[in-house]
Amino acid sequence: MTSAEIEARARAVPPEERPVPTARLSSLGAFLGIYGGEHIAATEFVIGALLVTWGVRASELLLGLVVGNFLATLMYAVVCAPIAVDTRLSLFAYLRKATGPWFQKAYSAAWGLTSICYAATMTAIAVSSLREACGFPIQLHWYPTSAGCVALTLALAAVTVFVAAYGFRGVARFSAICAPWMITCFFCGACVALPMLTGATGFGSVDSPAALLRLFETHIFTGEVPAGQPHLSFWHVAAFAWMCNFAYHGGLNDMAIFRFAKKARYGWVGFYGMYVGHFFAWTCAGVMGATAALLLKTNLAQLDSGAVTRVILGWTGLLAVVAAGWTTATPNIYRAALSFATFFPKATLRQLSFGVGAVIAVSACFPAMMQVDKLVSYVVWLLSSVGAVCLVEHWIFPRIGFTRFWCLYRGLRINPAALGAWGVSSAFIIAALAGGWMHPFFLFLPSFLIAAVAYVAFAALCGARAPVPADVWKDVNAVEARVAALAEEDAATEGVAAPETAPVRNTPLRLFRFLPVLVLALLAGLAVAVAAGGLSADTFRTLALVLTGAYFAVAAVLAR
Repeated sequence: MTSAEIEARARAVPPEERPVPTARLSSLGAFLGIYGGEHIAATEFVIGALLVTWGVRASELLLGLVVGNFLATLMYAVVCAPIAVDTRLSLFAYLRKATGPWFQKAYSAAWGLTSICYAATMTAIAVSSLREACGFPIQLHWYPTSAGCVALTLALAAVTVFVAAYGFRGVARFSAICAPWMITCFFCGACVALPMLTGATGFGSVDSPAALLRLFETHIFTGEVPAGQPHLSFWHVAAFAWMCNFAYHGGLNDMAIFRFAKKARYGWVGFYGMYVGHFFAWTCAGVMGATAALLLKTNLAQLDSGAVTRVILGWTGLLAVVAAGWTTATPNIYRAALSFATFFPKATLRQLSFGVGAVIAVSACFPAMMQVDKLVSYVVWLLSSVGAVCLVEHWIFPRIGFTRFWCLYRGLRINPAALGAWGVSSAFIIAALAGGWMHPFFLFLPSFLIAAVAYVAFAALCGARAPVPADVWKDVNAVEARVAALAEEDAATEGVAAPETAPVRNTPLRLFRFLPVLVLALLAGLAVAVAAGGLSADTFRTLALVLTGAYFAVAAVLAR
């Protein structure tokens, strides 16, 4: 292959499929913002309420969340982040090399549509807050029944897409501001709800952890289920907590985020998102949901997130739902844009973000998008097995004498072994669901393992063990080296802004960097006062709104 041919092939690789250049790597703070904002989010309000209706006792719930979220954190730290840092590629770019461009396009389309659905779900949940504020009716059908809700959805989607269009750094900056405040709001919601719940039930004072656990078991996570629904156990909760983000860590879709990490150990930041978001926030949301349903004398299933948070936290609660929806939707818009970059290599990520944003805006108008538990299950079942293929390709093949990226060296447009493994895994899921072999929450793990084993077997049959001719090896590696060099050259030409986590260099502003923390500490302290009976809930709601405004004003100025 001549130098001109190498150059032409390298330049044919879209910029977003090239390795992340050194100048664009981000420090730990950016990932704390991303994983705090995304996992302490709109879905937490919905899932927290779902946990109440599952009939799981409090002790089973808490232990199940501890175990399941630990397994999820482990997958982020030992599977997803190391591959991303080792390659500096998104999953879509990795698939081009491992499975061929045709398979890459098929998966990119599937994940792009999934990310659109996720973003639409977050937007629809956020709109439930604005709906409550504007007095529009709760949307209980799969289709919209309020023109006002449709207008609110379109407006909110426009703002969300605008934030996402600024790419990784814009998303990280936005999430970093919102995440600490949202954590505080979940804490405050639980604190304010507890005296309401004890007063309405006559439970008495909650003066010890044992008393709090008794309150949970008697009035929140009671173990009771609606007629006709199965009782779920510790194992179901652990499996759900592990499964909930399996498409991102086990399925490797968060390579799109971790490819920007300076070090692989940044994968442990998943602990922050999992335990603060999928443990603390789910539990707090369950407390708020059970309390709101009791006070409003209705079934929790008939309430949306806006109705729940309005009862407990007032306007601050409504703002929390909106912010939670934004911070979860924006990374998914970014992922969707990355997915469709495969089909539109000449379009910029910003242009693609606006394009998918239009689809998201229309989709979010349909309340059926808030069925988040079903969406999570479908995504994990059908897409996570591709992560098993890449995991085997990257870590297992070099250890058993197979050639990593053998599909690339052979010039295949599609990897038949990967397609076969995906097919076998999907067939297992369909058969298990049709035959009722196991609860849907448990399907993700055997299907993942089946895909991994099937890929090794099929790859052996398709030639992954065959040696690569020296001239082919040389040409392919020359192209890949030039692709990486082009990424570095483009970064040097365009210039790279300072990381969003860089310290404030304005000396007067540095003196006030403690203020946002002080405001949040004051907000949390007032909530504790409500729980202790020293402050009324109405007074807290007024002060909370004032402090929220102060927090965002100060945080926005310091983030400049």
